[in-house]
Amino acid sequence: MSIAYRPSHPDATYDMKYGIRSVQKQLEEWPLELLLRKFSSSSQGTEVIAYVSQVHQVVLPDGLVDHDTVSLDQIESNIVMCPDPEYAEKMIAAIDVVRTRGDPIGGGVTCIVRNAPRGLRSPVFDKLEADLGKAVMSLPAIKGFEFGSGFAGTFLTGREHNDEFYTDEHGRIRTRTNRSGGIQGGISNGEIMNMRVAFKPTATISKKQLIVTREKKEMELLASGRHDPCVDPRELPMVEAIVALVLVDQLMAQHGQCNLFPINPDLQEPLGSNFPKFEPANIHRK
Repeated sequence: MSIAYRPSHPDATYDMKYGIRSVQKQLEEWPLELLLRKFSSSSQGTEVIAYVSQVHQVVLPDGLVDHDTVSLDQIESNIVMCPDPEYAEKMIAAIDVVRTRGDPIGGGVTCIVRNAPRGLRSPVFDKLEADLGKAVMSLPAIKGFEFGSGFAGTFLTGREHNDEFYTDEHGRIRTRTNRSGGIQGGISNGEIMNMRVAFKPTATISKKQLIVTREKKEMELLASGRHDPCVDPRELPMVEAIVALVLVDQLMAQHGQCNLFPINPDLQEPLGSNFPKFEPANIHRK
């Protein structure tokens, strides 16, 4: 492997950029200390929760998981980290089929953010969903990202897609639907954020593959060792962590930009007298 380019790995592109080959740990080795499950920005804690919503051709139907109530206990009740028991069994079965063949499969992860502060980020150039997309797409193995209604929204009309407003029993302005995914005009509106991430199959497989060495010689490679048949469950804490870090960053920016001076209480909400308060509890999955 020190002289050859593995299929779908960054070996070749590293050489194309730097002209040297590093055989030490790749950037895909993320330190566990980075993981941050939960942070609190006000009297109501902001939660970042991810779960597996697709393994290969097994896909959770839209709306099956209630984002208002889904819990970590539900997600962590099975090894595939899917909150629906029936679909979790189907996903486990799909992974078991390919595990013995040495030919991995990909899938998808859904990440939600509950009780996010309103007003985070900017309406032009620095939109919040753009920050989230860039950060999440920087993780290993990710090939797709969609926010809110995503590509499904292209099948709707404007009337069908718009999130109409109302005032709830606490006098807060809310939206009746949430196809915007908790962000409108690049700024958080306080509704549940939701995003979906697509993961490719693990690039290292236990089958012979055609490769090319640095000397441009064609040969075969047969990888050995332990390799994941599906990386989806292991990606959850990384997705949660990177999303939480983006929000913490923008929370601090919001505090400096808009909350160091008196706010308009009719329209703005305070970030809390205990700002900033973080809860790095439960950062390790079971």
